[in-house]
Amino acid sequence: MIEARKCVRCGCMYIADTEVCGQCQKKDGVDLQKLKGFIENQGNEAFTQGELAIATGITDKNLTRFLGYDEFKGICQAEKAIPAGGGIEGQEGVTELV
Repeated sequence: MIEARKCVRCGCMYIADTEVCGQCQKKDGVDLQKLKGFIENQGNEAFTQGELAIATGITDKNLTRFLGYDEFKGICQAEKAIPAGGGIEGQEGVTELV
């Protein structure tokens, strides 16, 4: 039985057996083509998720979802973030984000 679901992209309720509504399936298709095209054109260069978001115009939320797909596993390098306040002397100043 198919149940009502909440679209992970726009938040509207819909009835289907997919993670996004019909309207967002079209948008996902466009974004996925942008992502694939960008990756193909860049060769073996490593990217952070932030760099991919800026280069493709895909939101971080959707990019995180796409990067979880098997075809995109491992294309991003881990981003480094400095904790708020810039770190404390004598403490590790860089935290790895996944």
